[in-house]
Amino acid sequence: MARKGFTFDPEDEEYFGDVGSFGVPKFDIEMRGGIPRGFTVIGIVETGAGAELFAKQFSSPAEEPENTLYVSTAESGNEILRVFSKYGWPDDINVRTIGEEYNDRVLEKELQASRYRLQGFDMKDIQTLAQTRFVEEEADDFLTELTNEIMTLKPYFRAVVDNMDFFFQRDDHSRVVSMLRMMQAHTQMMRGLLLMTVSADTVSKAMESEITMIADMVLKFEVFMVGTEFETRMVVKKFRNAPENLAVVTYRVTPEEGITPETVQRIA
Repeated sequence: MARKGFTFDPEDEEYFGDVGSFGVPKFDIEMRGGIPRGFTVIGIVETGAGAELFAKQFSSPAEEPENTLYVSTAESGNEILRVFSKYGWPDDINVRTIGEEYNDRVLEKELQASRYRLQGFDMKDIQTLAQTRFVEEEADDFLTELTNEIMTLKPYFRAVVDNMDFFFQRDDHSRVVSMLRMMQAHTQMMRGLLLMTVSADTVSKAMESEITMIADMVLKFEVFMVGTEFETRMVVKKFRNAPENLAVVTYRVTPEEGITPETVQRIA
């Protein structure tokens, strides 16, 4: 089947099918089989709700590890691989830790600049600045780098960005939304699966409405105090063309399965 000049391999179409797994078997069942290929999922998360574990679990099916990408803007590579090892999930997927890159590429420069201010410049310092001052801004455009990386992924890819706060806090919000639209379009065209998370208190209600309009599916991760215990739940606020899947899913974390749904209340 051709789409915008691209032809999908019939064997791939048969192998991948029309839907993929969320990485949470019980949630697949509640969503009537899983997540349609081509969907972009936005997770709006509250602190402590376990969304970072869901993000890793979403990437765990890794139908093609070389075509599976996990991007973290806060955690280290070692921590991510430790969690994958703990649950026995594939550890040969592509992992990028933008938070670590930011520390190396930006914060180290700022630290160096502070040293210059305190200690003064020598000739070597002047030569270094002359070589880097005109390329620094372009080299540190992590948002463009992320978008390009997603858009080079091949058909039926699986990708996660946990989380988008890093970009909303450093870039113009309209630019972040434009890049998000590009990634969503590529995901749809390539029949990929893309999950992006953002903290509930990072974006305004107007911006939240805008990004949920772009998404094919919206999950809201919430945490409540019930008596002396915390209760975590996912609210399926949007599921394109399948409003019957809207639901409130209470879940817990087990050492064997990770995120595990317990009760489901249908909204529609």
